[in-house]
Amino acid sequence: MKNATLNQFCLWLEDMQFSQLIKFSDWVVPSAQIIHIFAVSAALSVLLMIALRLLGYFASEQPFASTFAKCWPIFRISLLVLLGSGLILIIGEPSRALVNSSFQIKMILLVGVLLNLQFIKKRLVNPLTDWRSGYGPERVIQTQGRILSITLLLLLICVVIAGRMIAYT
Repeated sequence: MKNATLNQFCLWLEDMQFSQLIKFSDWVVPSAQIIHIFAVSAALSVLLMIALRLLGYFASEQPFASTFAKCWPIFRISLLVLLGSGLILIIGEPSRALVNSSFQIKMILLVGVLLNLQFIKKRLVNPLTDWRSGYGPERVIQTQGRILSITLLLLLICVVIAGRMIAYT
């Protein structure tokens, strides 16, 4: 039943004039794809920096809060650009994206990435905590940071794989 409803929604969306304009334009979809790829690159780069910082491989001379504060705005802007370009791509070809199991898996994984980032932000971004010494409560926070960063890296790898699989499924 869910598939029938989703297919009906896709057909309805495909019949909309805006969808037709996107689909039959020679430049909208390629431009949206280019913008989407650049935004993916920016988002992945800053998330990689956050994860590597939590693991101690990047900017370890700075407090984590400082690194996060520099990366977070770039990620938020990239996320907004991804949302916009992704919507254009979906509206242009809803049946190609929305019913695709790889796309659905990618979206679920992205929710996981965002939840992971919110947990990192709430639990680990504290200007008073540098947790470099490795003693007591700092060691617990450092362990949490490493677990969260490894989880983030694994989720990102899965998002990229699922994103690439959209073209092949």
